[in-house]
Amino acid sequence: MNKSPYQLRYSLLLISVFAFALTSAQQALKLTSIVTDKADGVPLSHARVEVRSAEGNALAGGALTGADGKATIQLGKAGRYTVSVSLLGYRKHSGTVDLKSSETMAIKMEVDEKSLGEVVVDGLSPTEKVARLAYNVSLIETDKFKNTTMDLASVMDRISGVRIRQGGGVGSDADVSLNGFSGRHVKVFIDGVPMEGMSSAFGLNNIPAGLAKRIEVYKGVVPIELGGDALGGAINIVTDKSRRTRVNASYSFGSFNTHKTNVYTEYTAQNGFHVSLNAYQNYSDNDYKVNIDHYTDFTNNSVVYGDFEVRRFHARYHNEAAVLKVGVVDKPFADRLLLGFTGGYEYKETQNASNMNWVYGARYTTASTLMPTLTYEKRFDVLEGLHVSLNGNYNFGKSYAADTASCNYNWLGERGPDKSAPGELSYTKYHYRDHNGAANLAVALFPAPGHSVSVSSTLTTFSRSGKDETVSKPEYDHPQKSVKATSGLSYKYDYRGIWNTSAFVKNYVNHLEAWLDPDGGSNYRDMSSTESYWGGGLATTYFIGKRLQLRLSYEYAYRLPTSRELFGSGDDIERGNATLKPETSNNVNLGVTVRPMDTPAHRLTIDAALQYRDINDYIRRTTNNDNGRASSSNEGGVRSIGGDMSLRYTYNGMLFVGANFSYFDMRSMMKYKTGTQSLSLNYKERIPAMPYMYGNAEAGVSLNDVVVKGTLLDIHYMMSYVHEFNYEWNTYNNSELEVPTQISHDINISYSFGRQREFTVSAECRNIFDERLYDNFKMQKPGRSFAFKVAYNFNK
Repeated sequence: MNKSPYQLRYSLLLISVFAFALTSAQQALKLTSIVTDKADGVPLSHARVEVRSAEGNALAGGALTGADGKATIQLGKAGRYTVSVSLLGYRKHSGTVDLKSSETMAIKMEVDEKSLGEVVVDGLSPTEKVARLAYNVSLIETDKFKNTTMDLASVMDRISGVRIRQGGGVGSDADVSLNGFSGRHVKVFIDGVPMEGMSSAFGLNNIPAGLAKRIEVYKGVVPIELGGDALGGAINIVTDKSRRTRVNASYSFGSFNTHKTNVYTEYTAQNGFHVSLNAYQNYSDNDYKVNIDHYTDFTNNSVVYGDFEVRRFHARYHNEAAVLKVGVVDKPFADRLLLGFTGGYEYKETQNASNMNWVYGARYTTASTLMPTLTYEKRFDVLEGLHVSLNGNYNFGKSYAADTASCNYNWLGERGPDKSAPGELSYTKYHYRDHNGAANLAVALFPAPGHSVSVSSTLTTFSRSGKDETVSKPEYDHPQKSVKATSGLSYKYDYRGIWNTSAFVKNYVNHLEAWLDPDGGSNYRDMSSTESYWGGGLATTYFIGKRLQLRLSYEYAYRLPTSRELFGSGDDIERGNATLKPETSNNVNLGVTVRPMDTPAHRLTIDAALQYRDINDYIRRTTNNDNGRASSSNEGGVRSIGGDMSLRYTYNGMLFVGANFSYFDMRSMMKYKTGTQSLSLNYKERIPAMPYMYGNAEAGVSLNDVVVKGTLLDIHYMMSYVHEFNYEWNTYNNSELEVPTQISHDINISYSFGRQREFTVSAECRNIFDERLYDNFKMQKPGRSFAFKVAYNFNK
């Protein structure tokens, strides 16, 4: 497929956006607030500065102060504005200003004596509120990654306890491993809506990091507001909901002919009208070198063994996607009411099966996303407050899987002799539609100070229909549907911000329609079932002073099989198993957060957590000898014990260092082989294909006024470590089934300049020392790679 039209199209789009942004920037005014303590003049960080028009009280902008106590807000025009500043432990400040040109205000805050003995949670930022929850949660802000070429999956890979399982380069399947649990045990949400129904064209592995404001990782017990069925935890990607006008555009070029473009534009009018567009594309040849131990020599039809380095030759990938939202904000009937549309397309060449023993030279898949969305949020003045939110989407997309080659290929890219029947894996021209829907309704009532009651319900639907041009299969003419509904009710009590506890109950409903033989034979027929399950739990946290927080949580949880586990991937690389049973688990979590230093200049945070899981009917994904296909099955009982620890130090907002380490011991507790009294050889053996010891380290420095006054130089270093693990049961004692220990190093350097540092150029190198990196079933990942990026950011 010719790449030039794509590159030309996005280059023209970038030029248009740049011209619009440069024109708009000439009219912007800025208001800089310097917030300090009135008694000693110390700059106050994390103070919330909000600017509203004096006439009409419409929100004009808002920001948090940095370590220097400064917050700069871009305003669209001159006029009279009301400026309010709030910070935990201080009296709220409010004043007015007649803005005729850019100005700087000095604001001195007075200590609120009434709040010294308690924590006023309402004064915290959204990030700080999440960090104070009783759940074992970690957060990461994405600002420092926006100048890199990272996608959301790569950013998540830096979080304590998280490991992204990705078997290749750009566009390869990405699963999240959390606390030792694989991706399908961990639910991923965007603003509380499950991503399970979105096509691969809109996946973690190709969404730019700039889409998110922060990422919340719940390890183990999950609040009911994230109404999914999860055993290992949940990840919530929170987008930026601030009301402002902005244009962000970027383009990057890197190794393996990789191109990435992202344009985000947003406008909010004084009357509350809001429109935003986020468009991005990714392209890569993915022709990096890999190491193999054998290949087929077609000249004499023999297998040649050794250690060979070859280049991937059939792994090209590209996708284009756009997210449009239109609606209103700050209205009497809605804080946010947005109608949206997500459209995307993906083309992916398939280089190999679920492991690298099977190589392809012509297989490919395509997928499209056509998904309308709805967002509604409103806070009502009922009692102490009533919050209502509704989010939903439905994907009308379609997919195509093609396997039509009349020969086989080897890892050298050589074409073998023609075969009697076409197809490298199986002759396929399969057109299918995976219709996915998701909706989440959450209601929170605050009847009295310190008390809240929440109700949440999440519905996800899946149906597949399709037709193969090459063959007629019975299952194509029969239903493949699943409907999952997870509802929860919780009560929370908060005692003066010192101690809070949540108790909750959850109900899971699972409806399934499939074409199968329930006895595992060949007597296929239409089967339909509806099951209901109950779970629940408790989460509590206690604060000792301002620098120590303790957490304890327990949950009896269910995890319902995903549509991919039940019905397969559609391209025949992974086959479904509609007889899978839900997993159940007793989850216990204990966590502690310590802040031994917490001043404007020095901030040190240490987090540690222990987890215990007792799981029944554990679902494990495996590869088999059927030409490298993968499938899932229930493996009985599994016990997991482990923990993770992280620390992070920042100095004066310009220097930071951090590290995290995780260890999890997951073992099979099935003493006997299924249906027999024979002792299982896997009893108390470690669960294979799961990294169990890994960690990250990072350091960065931000330097102002380098070479030119008003500039900012950022240098960010990252190191990743994964200990060796087996991808088959240890009892086989075969080193060839082992993924070796891996250590990789990355570095990113960015330089921002311009009147408001609106221009940024950056360069990065991943896997600096060109180490051999693997994942999943010893799937090799790219070696050393370079990328360069240019970006423009305009805000007012």
